[in-house]
Amino acid sequence: MKTLIFDSSTIITLALNNLLYILKALKKNFDVKFIIPEQVKRECIEKPLNIKRYELEALMINQLLEEGIFELPDSKLRNEISNELTKVLETANHIFRSDGEWIRILGVGESSCIALSNVLDNKKIDNILVIDERTARMLCEKPENLRKLLTSKLHREVGIERQNFSLFQDKKIIRSSELCFVAYKKGLTELRDGTKLLDALLYATKFKGCAISRREIETLKAG
Repeated sequence: MKTLIFDSSTIITLALNNLLYILKALKKNFDVKFIIPEQVKRECIEKPLNIKRYELEALMINQLLEEGIFELPDSKLRNEISNELTKVLETANHIFRSDGEWIRILGVGESSCIALSNVLDNKKIDNILVIDERTARMLCEKPENLRKLLTSKLHREVGIERQNFSLFQDKKIIRSSELCFVAYKKGLTELRDGTKLLDALLYATKFKGCAISRREIETLKAG
């Protein structure tokens, strides 16, 4: 069984596009487990439930948790995840430095996903991170490109502590766009307009928060 660890960014992208239903279809058709850390639950359910603008999406996401589509980590892992989260946050935010100050690049939500992934890795449990947010993905996949991006955004040179990469290496990461692609290919979407549907799905995720380029979208469509 594959374990997919969801960050808030992916869940919110799907919710805003009314695509949460594909998670039910994917879980029904594949041998997968969808896990959200407690910190992600707070970000996309507990806090938004108290904000009128986001209340509906929070209720929709919470329903998936109540139905067992999303699961929380085993309570036995709580201390391990908490200790690993502290390490991930401390390390991630001491990788890039500019003008003598460390640059904070990760928050608690995505860090908790990486922490859980590390705990599962140590137990030899196969897992995949599901993250739409660009910074966390770049840190795991192409940290040097993240340094270049930060340099461009800050308009000043950014130094890098490469010895701190080990916590973030060898991660398997997918996005909401890849989930939509699989759902489309397996005929699990509610719409059936094959000529436009894949294009619409992929660009919808892009415009609602998924960090995917137009080139990547066209590559997916060609595949």
